[in-house]
Amino acid sequence: MTLSARYTELSLAAGLGEEVEAVWTSVSDRAASYRVLPDGRCDIILRFDAGQRPITGVTVVVTGPTTRFYDVPIEPGIGFVGLRLRPGWFETVLGFEPAELTNSNLIGAQAIAACPALKCLCAPARDQNELVTSLTAFVRKRAADGRLVLAPLSRSVIGAFHAAGGRLRISDVAQMHAVSARTLQRLVVKATGLTPKALAGILQFHRALRLLRDHRLSPADAAVEAGFSDQAHMSRVIRRMGGFSPARLPDVTLVSLDD
Repeated sequence: MTLSARYTELSLAAGLGEEVEAVWTSVSDRAASYRVLPDGRCDIILRFDAGQRPITGVTVVVTGPTTRFYDVPIEPGIGFVGLRLRPGWFETVLGFEPAELTNSNLIGAQAIAACPALKCLCAPARDQNELVTSLTAFVRKRAADGRLVLAPLSRSVIGAFHAAGGRLRISDVAQMHAVSARTLQRLVVKATGLTPKALAGILQFHRALRLLRDHRLSPADAAVEAGFSDQAHMSRVIRRMGGFSPARLPDVTLVSLDD
């Protein structure tokens, strides 16, 4: 999940287990609609009134993997503490497969019904820091107690997609790992909730955006470097996944993605 309002990834994530890709916070400073970009990840999020002390009325949100953008209306003063799970850890932490939540979210009572243990995260907290501590401790304990572990083969497959920025063909990744395309599909869907084609497309989308924004490449050069057939192909993908033109990138946060 990617919000553009004062989004900050906390350095403490480096000291957590391999199940955590990032811990982040965001506070809305105005009423607006914020663009959420697909990143192939699932987040556990605590939504709260950032001006309240102590914090009560915490709402837990679980986001599934998405394949295109969506917009979230946010009121001023609303805060978020989120934890982004690495691929393969969703089921261990939450008890059901990410494919059950593809292109969907669970909010409040729905999230707790799907994973009753989440209810403890709605307890009152002194401040935002305590919410961060509660959320990270919850995920750490669930991961430690869980019996499901990402298999080395699945980890290698997902790592190959990341290393190539989504540019490798599905058949090439399957051949590299001496598995059938059907087995590859099963492994990737189990770990991410996405098909290999969808995962590769999202990684290629993020690579293109970073080439355009961070490296200042022209759309034509970015399309070649990101592995698209041409600039028009890249433009269609960016409009479909992000809802904007590569020539006019909005102020959205690009999260750090790892395998």
